Amino acid sequence: MAFAFAVTPALLVQGIVWAVVMGFFGGLFPAIRAARLPVATALREL
Repeated sequence: MAFAFAVTPALLVQGIVWAVVMGFFGGLFPAIRAARLPVATALREL
């Protein structure tokens, strides 16, 4: 019993879109938090 798996162009596009959306939402909240932080405080935490 073999499993046939084919990567179609539609599947490839879905994977890329999924990665972009997840990257956007994964970086959105830390970016908002960092944008609200004063520069001096942010540099002190490095």
